[in-house]
Amino acid sequence: MARNVRLGIIRARHDTSLPVIPDDVCRSAIMLDDRSLFSYWSDTTYGQLDFIDSVMFPWVDIALGADTSRTTQATLAVNALRAKFPNPEPLDDLDGLVVYTYPGTVTMANPLAGQPGQPATISVGIDGGATGVAGLGVAVLPVMSSDHTFMCHEAGHVLGFEHTFGLDNNGTDWDPNDATIIAGPEYGSPYDLMSSGTFAGRWLGAGPFYSASPTFSGTPVPGWPNAGAYGSMGPHMSRAGLYHHMPDTLAHRIIEDVYPIMGATVTARLQPASAPTGAVLLVLHHPTEPPNGVNDVYVEYRTAAGWDRGLDPLGPSLSREGVVVHSLVDQPNVGLRVWYRGCIPTVSLDSDVSVAGTNLVVRADAIGPRGEWVDVSVTVGTSRAVEIRRGYYAEDIMGAVGAVEESTTPCGDTVRRGEWATATTSEFLVRATGFGGPGEPTVPAPLAAWTVGGVPISGNGSLEVPVGDVTFPVEYSTDPANFALTLSSRGGERYETPVTVTVTGDGTSASATAAFNAQGWFTGINPDDIGLLGRCLAKLAERYQVTPGPFRIPTPEPQWSTPLARLQNLQLWLAKTNRLIDELPPTVDQTGRAALRQLVELQSPPDHVSMLDTLLQSNVDFSVAESDIRDWLDNPEFTPYPALSEALLAALGGRRLVQPVFLDVIAFNYENAPAVASPRRVDDVMFDVLRRAVVEGFNVRYDQAVTDFGELLVG
Repeated sequence: MARNVRLGIIRARHDTSLPVIPDDVCRSAIMLDDRSLFSYWSDTTYGQLDFIDSVMFPWVDIALGADTSRTTQATLAVNALRAKFPNPEPLDDLDGLVVYTYPGTVTMANPLAGQPGQPATISVGIDGGATGVAGLGVAVLPVMSSDHTFMCHEAGHVLGFEHTFGLDNNGTDWDPNDATIIAGPEYGSPYDLMSSGTFAGRWLGAGPFYSASPTFSGTPVPGWPNAGAYGSMGPHMSRAGLYHHMPDTLAHRIIEDVYPIMGATVTARLQPASAPTGAVLLVLHHPTEPPNGVNDVYVEYRTAAGWDRGLDPLGPSLSREGVVVHSLVDQPNVGLRVWYRGCIPTVSLDSDVSVAGTNLVVRADAIGPRGEWVDVSVTVGTSRAVEIRRGYYAEDIMGAVGAVEESTTPCGDTVRRGEWATATTSEFLVRATGFGGPGEPTVPAPLAAWTVGGVPISGNGSLEVPVGDVTFPVEYSTDPANFALTLSSRGGERYETPVTVTVTGDGTSASATAAFNAQGWFTGINPDDIGLLGRCLAKLAERYQVTPGPFRIPTPEPQWSTPLARLQNLQLWLAKTNRLIDELPPTVDQTGRAALRQLVELQSPPDHVSMLDTLLQSNVDFSVAESDIRDWLDNPEFTPYPALSEALLAALGGRRLVQPVFLDVIAFNYENAPAVASPRRVDDVMFDVLRRAVVEGFNVRYDQAVTDFGELLVG
C-alpha cells in the first residue's frame, strides 16, 4: 500500500527585482513532470511513496543579510509564510518542508577586484541542504545553484534517508582549497543518491584518485530558470538503502535468506532496480543478527535504465552496470549506515567480489541475453579459478566443394544439396573467481593472457597455428574490456587447436583451456535455401494440423565439435522423426506422410558409406573434405583407406578411441613408416605399425605422450 507523504513547498524570493517563477513551471518542475522531484521519489520507490496531499504555497519574499545559512533561509521562509497566512497554522499536518530560495545566489564584493579583468562584484551561491525548523525536516534548495540530483538528495533527508558510506572520498572536505585534506567513508557508494556528496569520488591529496558518475543529463523543464539543474539527474536510491530505511517499499520484491554455511550456497535471480516487477534485492541476514539488522548483506543489480541510465557499461567510472553489494554497519558516533562493499561489473573479467567484514563471496553466475536479469550465488570463501565460456559462434558458407545436386520440395521449390566449405568464427569468454573483484578501486584488476595452439597473442592480428606438422592461418581479436577472444578460420580447413587463457592478479594466476574447432565444411542443403524448406513445412503443418518443429533438422550447437557428434545427433533425429510420421493420426493421409518424409530426406545428407559411419562411431574422424574420404573409402584399388579402415576396426575390437583421431593422419603416418608398403587388402596391413600410427596421430593432435595403443581404448 502506498505511503502518502504530505510535504509543504515554500518558494521564497530574496531578490525582488526578479519576477517569480510561474506557478505552472514550478508545478511541473517540483510535482508533476516526469523529471520532477516528486516523480523521482515515486519512481525510485515503485510508487510506494506518493505526495498527493502535498501543498505548494504561494510565493513569499524574504530579506537575506550576512547570514545565508540554510537554517536562516528556512527560518525566514517559514516566518514569512506564517506572516502571510497567520490562521490557520499553514504547517499543520505536514510531514516535511522543501524550501526553494530564489535566485539562490547573492552579489558580494569580489576579493580579486582591482586585478586585470576582475569585476568589482561577483555572484555566489548560498548554502543549501537539509536542516530542521518548526519541528519539521526541511530541504533548502537554492534555485540557481541546485541541480536535480542535489534536490532529490536533500529531499531524501526529509523523507528519512541517511548518507551511504563506503569508499574513502573527499565528500566531507568542506574547504578543498585549504592545506588540510580530508578523506572519509561518508558519501562512499558509487550507486546511491544518498552518496551524491561525491558518489565516492576522490580527487584531493596524494591519491589514489577515482571517481564515480552515475548521473545523466536530462531535458530541462521549460521555464525553469536554471536549465543546468537537469545536467545531473539520477541515480536510483540503492535498493539496500531503500530496504533499510523503508522496507515496506520493497514488499514482495526481495529474496531473504541467512548467511550460507561452509559448503552451502545461496542463489537468487534478480531484476534490475528499474524493473517494474520481480525481485530486486537479496537480503542475507547474519545468523546472530540483533533486531537492528546490523551485518546484513544486500545484493542488487543495476543497469543503465530509468533513473540509472547514467551508469557506464565500461570504466573508468566506478558507477558501472553490474551486481552491487552493500552491508549494514554500526558506524561509531553515527549509527546504522548502509555501506558499499563492491560491485561485479557486467563487462568484466571478474565474476565475484569478497564482502569486507564477512567471510562471504558474491558471484555473478549468468546474465540475461538483454541484461533483464542476473543469477547470483553467495558462498563462504572461494578458490581461484578461471572458466572459458562459449560466446558468438558462426559457420559462414564460403562455396561449394564438388558437384551441387538440385532437389525439389513437396511444394515444388528447388533447393541445392551438396558439400559446402565453411569458415568458423568462435568467441571465447573468460570469467575469473577468487581474485578479489573490483570492490576496492585501489586494488589492480586481474589481467588475462591468451595462447592459441601454444602461441601467445594480444590485441588483434593473425597467426599461423601449428597443428601437427602443418600450420593454419587464423585471424584473432581480443576485447580490451573483458578480454574475450574471437578466432576466425579460413574456409575449407578442418582442424582443432587448444585455446588457453591465464588470469593473473594479486600475485597468483590460474588457467583454463578450451578448443577451437574449425569445421571446414558440412554436407546438406545450402543455408540460403533453408527458408524454402521452412515455408513448405509451414504449409504442410497448417494443412495437416501437425507441429512443424520435430520435422526440422536440429541446428548444431558450437559444442558439437566433431563429425561423430553431428552424426549421432542426426541419427537420433531421423529415428525419432520417422517414428513420429508412422504414429501420426489418421487425419494425415498417405500423401501428407509422403510429403513429410520427403522433407526429412531432403534435410538428411546423402547416404554415407557404412564404413564411414562405423569409423565415426569409433571416434575416427577426418581432417579433409568428407567427399574425399567417401571417395577413398570406396576405392580399394587405388587407395589404402578400405584396407586400413578394416584393419583399424579389427584392432579396436568393438571399442572406440578415447578422443577422435583423424583417419587421413593415421594413413599418412602408416604409409610414411619405414619399410611399409601401401596396403590394398587387410592381409597387407602391419598391425603394429597401424597401432603406432594411431598413437602418433593422437599425440600430435592433443599434445600428449602416450606410448601404448591400449591406453587410447574405451568402451
